[in-house]
Amino acid sequence: MNKHGGYYGEDQNNVIDFSVNINPLGVSKNLVEALKKELEKMERYPEIDGISAKEILAKHLSTKSEKIILGNGATELIYLFARSINPKKVLIVQPTFTEYKKAFELVGSSIYSFVTKEEDNFTIHIGDLVAELDSLKPDVLVLCNPNNPTGTFTNMNDLIPVLNKLKEIGGYLFIDESFIDFTDEVPYLSLIYEYNIFILRSMTKIFAVPGLRLGYGVANEETISRLYHMKEPWTINSLALSSVPILLNDVEYTMKTKKWYEEEKKILFQELDKIKDIKVFYGKANFFLIKLLQKDSYSLKNYLLSKDVYIRTCDDFIGLSNEYIRVAVRNREENIKLVSEIREYFEKLSS
Repeated sequence: MNKHGGYYGEDQNNVIDFSVNINPLGVSKNLVEALKKELEKMERYPEIDGISAKEILAKHLSTKSEKIILGNGATELIYLFARSINPKKVLIVQPTFTEYKKAFELVGSSIYSFVTKEEDNFTIHIGDLVAELDSLKPDVLVLCNPNNPTGTFTNMNDLIPVLNKLKEIGGYLFIDESFIDFTDEVPYLSLIYEYNIFILRSMTKIFAVPGLRLGYGVANEETISRLYHMKEPWTINSLALSSVPILLNDVEYTMKTKKWYEEEKKILFQELDKIKDIKVFYGKANFFLIKLLQKDSYSLKNYLLSKDVYIRTCDDFIGLSNEYIRVAVRNREENIKLVSEIREYFEKLSS
């Protein structure tokens, strides 16, 4: 069974869920009102591959619609890419989102890990990665950027040696930018013209609508064509497709979110950092990776759940153990409760 964020107990309405990395500001009012009107069109089939939504997205990204593929969430495109490219060898920068490994294992790929280290704050040593690529010669390198669960970000200039090595050996870079909307970092879209790179984006995390299931990929036309050759028709519903222009045009909501996160993330980090029994890793994403310096994550998880707080344990991530947890940034009141309950947990251990 897949392990991921999200609390599904019967009392979920009473539990503060820090395990999911979506915008706590909630769904945009503009989107809610627009989707109400779209309900009247539910009796019609959606476009088979969402061409209208793709054209709107292409204009927004200053590219061609032929370089874009829409998916039923970013996860559909992870599995579709694996089926379509069908690589023999895949190198994954770890620790990271576990679905990459599962997707490539399903098509029989041999999986290799490039594990970043805690002592380096989980950043990538570019020279070491280039050397690993030169030695292994994988067909695909997988990188989540910003990375889940560490929050680390590798900028475009630093990755050029990696891309040049992949170009030399004929490999792809599969880069997942699902959390980049929470940052001010520049996306990698311009690189598709020079390198074999598939860029994965999510349209639902920053807008707090994971139930809509909407993601997209950007690559050169040859790669996109290979994916469409393997893609099932009608995987994206009409509500998701109609939300594309609304989400892209809701600049006020996006800017409000970024400003809000900048403040709340800083405050939460400062308060968590005061707890001597944990180590908090500050990254670019909308969550924190935390190492417990005593006891294990399941003990803390059970304690917090008894206080109606739910967190994500990280022992299923390659390179991590049950010493680590991940918590999302939520609103001020909920963040204060999280800090208070974690502090109380360790105080009780010491008494």
